Amino acid sequence: MSLLEHLPTILAVVVGGVLTYVGTGITERNRWRREQSVRWDDRRLAGYVEFAASAKQIALLTSRVLASRGLVTAISPIDREEGLARLGQAESDRSVCFESILLLADGPTIAAAQALTETLWRLEAFATGDEPVDEQTWRAGFVDYRRARAQFYQVARLDMGVRAVRIPMNAIASRDARPPGSLAATGTD
Repeated sequence: MSLLEHLPTILAVVVGGVLTYVGTGITERNRWRREQSVRWDDRRLAGYVEFAASAKQIALLTSRVLASRGLVTAISPIDREEGLARLGQAESDRSVCFESILLLADGPTIAAAQALTETLWRLEAFATGDEPVDEQTWRAGFVDYRRARAQFYQVARLDMGVRAVRIPMNAIASRDARPPGSLAATGTD
């Protein structure tokens, strides 16, 4: 038998080997990409949760400081000095958590996190006395915070590929941070 007679068999083996090598490479590369995607999704979720929790802590502390002035009911007041010290730490924590948002989030989520942060700064200004506050101003500021928080949740869910849902305002309201006479906030989170 001559080499020419075996050439089709040799070519078939070579082509089969090349195709197997290429196919395995593509499969491994896709598997690696999926693993990396899951890894970053886990970190993004953790960052979103930590940021939202830090925002919640700031809103709660501002409510407690203002409760000591009679502007917020249904929550235990906190000594102003202690509250402001804890509020400063909570703001530091939020700032650190925001770095994860900047590193891992998409553009709309970063924008929503920034908008939420700005509403928190206003609530903090109420608590520190840097911005004058009465019952109506507090109510408006707290409603702005709740809306910004709901918007952050919406875009974060979209960024994570989680099915979008309408989040009712009372599902994100803190019962303990209601201004006097407010019936809008009935959730217990």
